[in-house]
Amino acid sequence: MSRPRTALRALALAAVTAVTTTALAPVATSPAAADDGRGTYLGVFREVGQLTAAADGFRADAGVEPASVQWFEAWSNQRPFPVAQARALWSRGILPHWTWEPWDPTLGVTDPAQIDLEAILDGEWDSYIRARGAELASLGTPVLVRWGHEFNGDWYPWAVSRNGNDPQEYVAAYRHVHELVTAAGATNVQWVWTFNASSSPAASWNAPELAYPGDAYVDWVGIDGYNWGDGPSWDPTGRHWTSFDGVIGDAYRTATRLAPGKPITVAETASSEDGGDKAAWIRTMLADVAAGRYPQLRLLTYFDELKEEAWAFTSSPAAHQAFAAGVADPWFAGTGRELALVARPGATPTPTVEPTPTVEPTPTVEPTPTPTVEPTPTPEPTPTPTLEPTQAPSTCSASLTVLGSWPGGFQAEVRVTAGTAPLTAWTTAFALPSGGSVRNGWSGTFASSGGTTTVGNAAWNGTLAPGATTTYGFLATGTAPTTPVPVSCS
Repeated sequence: MSRPRTALRALALAAVTAVTTTALAPVATSPAAADDGRGTYLGVFREVGQLTAAADGFRADAGVEPASVQWFEAWSNQRPFPVAQARALWSRGILPHWTWEPWDPTLGVTDPAQIDLEAILDGEWDSYIRARGAELASLGTPVLVRWGHEFNGDWYPWAVSRNGNDPQEYVAAYRHVHELVTAAGATNVQWVWTFNASSSPAASWNAPELAYPGDAYVDWVGIDGYNWGDGPSWDPTGRHWTSFDGVIGDAYRTATRLAPGKPITVAETASSEDGGDKAAWIRTMLADVAAGRYPQLRLLTYFDELKEEAWAFTSSPAAHQAFAAGVADPWFAGTGRELALVARPGATPTPTVEPTPTVEPTPTVEPTPTPTVEPTPTPEPTPTPTLEPTQAPSTCSASLTVLGSWPGGFQAEVRVTAGTAPLTAWTTAFALPSGGSVRNGWSGTFASSGGTTTVGNAAWNGTLAPGATTTYGFLATGTAPTTPVPVSCS
């Protein structure tokens, strides 16, 4: 049974309903200009203790570094975001990819004690969300965050088909989480909205496009889909062997229609060994992707586990050989530093309402959920530091340092130092060399006009004692500056 809605929650849902029609048919946006638009980056999920260990294992088995390592975290664990591990990935050139699941996996999907969308919209999880947002902000590097994935299935409590939910309620909850994280200063997050390749139930009201949060809340469109083969755990007598295109093709076309300007990721995929030739399945998947059959598919994450099925690409010598040979194609050679430039984050939405609690959903048992796991590493840029303070010491000074560079892009940090008087706010400005352009920034508010980028403090780092410092960072396209870049500060 659904619980009574608070007035604030009703307002949030009304706001969603008001924009649902336009969200279903977004205006096409121009593709991200941060890279050349070609190539597909490799991601991996491996359930291991340390994220870097997942990267090490993938590199040892596949012969290449992943551009991204994915791992899963259930809200019920109440664990902080693993900042140090994520930074260790980024230092190797690997983009962290966090699947953030609002549930308690030890409970049934409709258990009355389960986390649900109503509890999120009623504000019961706000302090938890804000704390994770502050940790994400402190990371100081780009990060992919995938919240509430596979909502069009029926195996998670946030699913549209469960607990009295509907598409508008899912959208309202997604936006609420996004807004709280962003308000905590985590402008370095790239948000991955992910649907399952097939809806369950396959009803018109459960179509993924009905639960699209809107372009301003989505940086990547994700698709999850597996070749379950014959006799899977949920249908022991069924025959479900399906090609990669059979799994993903229709969903890919849905994604391109729904969000024509967004990069697409296959955020989870793998093949069973049962019912067909897994090595051939892998060869065809990688060959089709490398041939450009899915031009908007920019990140392919392999679910490299022995779980409900023998998903791992090392499940047989033939599958292992096919995977290692396929990913050696230059099409997959991009690093996580380059991957971070693919999506231009959506405009920051203005926060809506913040509710207050009430009570629960209703029980029933459930089908087969999806995985939980860890990450994998990738290469890294070439540092060329450059510092440059400017500005009256009585106000503040700022210096820009290039932390790393790669062909066509670089990462930089700006350190702001208060002068002889305390600050309650600060604003900096700089101009990159010709051809340079900021594409993604964090720990500050960014604006560009002409060739000048102006960055003000975030909500949490504007107050500085005399002589105290803070930093913000950004990714940029173009050639890294080799001479000091003047930065004004006031």
